[in-house]
Amino acid sequence: MSPVTKILVVLLVVLTIAFSMTAIAFTARTQNWKEVAEGYRTSTLVANAVQTSEMAAHAATLASARDTIRTHQARINELEHQGQATSQEVADQRGEIAQITAEKRRSDALAQRLTNELGVAQSARAAVEQQRQQFEARNIDLERRNVDLNDRVNELTTQVTVVNQQVRQQEQQIHILREENQKLARQSGTPAMGGAAFGGLGGENIRPAIPAAGAPHISGHVAFVDGDMMTLSVGTSDRVQKGAVFVIFRGTQYIGDVRITDVEPNLSSGRIFRSAPGVSPRKGDRAEDEFHFATPP
Repeated sequence: MSPVTKILVVLLVVLTIAFSMTAIAFTARTQNWKEVAEGYRTSTLVANAVQTSEMAAHAATLASARDTIRTHQARINELEHQGQATSQEVADQRGEIAQITAEKRRSDALAQRLTNELGVAQSARAAVEQQRQQFEARNIDLERRNVDLNDRVNELTTQVTVVNQQVRQQEQQIHILREENQKLARQSGTPAMGGAAFGGLGGENIRPAIPAAGAPHISGHVAFVDGDMMTLSVGTSDRVQKGAVFVIFRGTQYIGDVRITDVEPNLSSGRIFRSAPGVSPRKGDRAEDEFHFATPP
């Protein structure tokens, strides 16, 4: 019950009492005032009891309303605190969202930059790969040409060696012919032909390395190699002498020349004094004495 209602109720009670007193006075003048007073007194007591009951009920209602108001006020305060906390959380979340958005933008920019750098790197890699393929193709072509040149060098070296051996044999034959010419000249008493007969070949300076008659054909193989020193499988039993020269070859490939420095019954050793470029002797290579290398038996 509101205060205005309570005031109205009190005024109504006061007016009722005043009206009752007025009515009693008026009735007492006209009727038996004692009976009327008793009646009004009874009515007043009843009205007073009703008013007291209503005021007690209104007081209980007011107390309950006040308790409800206090509860609602506490709830309002709690909700206000919760609202403030929620607002703070919303503000924090908005700040986090702004920070995350900024980080996302930076990440997108970094990703774009890395993508561009990756594209450039891939382009550079493709160019490098193309250059590498070109270099590999050129290297393969150079290696093939190098192999062809090596084969050609080996072939020419072999040919030169063969020609040198043929020249040695021809010089040996010229020397033999000169000796026979001088021998015949002494027997017949006629002057021997001079160097002019063999001047084109320089016969006057020719000296045989080994005796022309009965020169052995010595053939063996390399038994051991140590740097530029090697051991051959032939020795004094094969008529090998110190200072002899052997030609080392592998198949048709010329390897080098060896001059014998030490001779044993079945072995001989020497040093390489001339070799083909890019190759080295090894165990198992063939060895022929230089006077028979061009014409093997």
